[in-house]
Amino acid sequence: MAAICTASTAPTGCNHRSLTIAWDGVNYIFDGFTDADLNVALTAGEKRQLAFLGARYLRAKGVTLSTFVNRVVFGEEATNVKMYQFFGPGAAITKTNIGTAYVNICVGLNGERQIVDFTGCTEFRIILHANLVGTGAFAARVIRDSDSTVLFESTNLGAAGERELDTDWQAIPAAFLGSGLVALRAQAKSAVGADDPVFRALKVGLR
Repeated sequence: MAAICTASTAPTGCNHRSLTIAWDGVNYIFDGFTDADLNVALTAGEKRQLAFLGARYLRAKGVTLSTFVNRVVFGEEATNVKMYQFFGPGAAITKTNIGTAYVNICVGLNGERQIVDFTGCTEFRIILHANLVGTGAFAARVIRDSDSTVLFESTNLGAAGERELDTDWQAIPAAFLGSGLVALRAQAKSAVGADDPVFRALKVGLR
């Protein structure tokens, strides 16, 4: 796991800040940082020292020097993109007479809420596949289960028919930043209560 800053505080109310860095399951607190202190380019010697310490860290994990090629010397070696599949592909959740108020797309208890991890993430992406049967306009949203705070909402999903809807990468709302594990639910509605949209797949990406 990459070393992640989980807190930045100003204990004395001045411009000096304390950073909490979560690294290998331990929280380290470093005091006395200022923007001015950090806003200085690394020298060639400092870059070498940083690379050297990173190499020492990787070696301490049991990787021999001869096998360093294509390995990350410090931090996360896998992609930092996390994809959470809420349902589908291949599902067909029909919301007969969906109604004009938001309802859970998944029919199980608590809307079959999904647990996602916002730790260290700054952007999200939602991809929804649906057959929008009816007149519309259709709307959908993903919310926090505990208090219905909206992660993302689209009040007009577009024309009827088979649709692939993609938010692309967007900044995570402030209410979700650094919130760790969060239960999310997916909901939908229509301006015409008798519409019968079919939802096929939904996934939420974080990075």
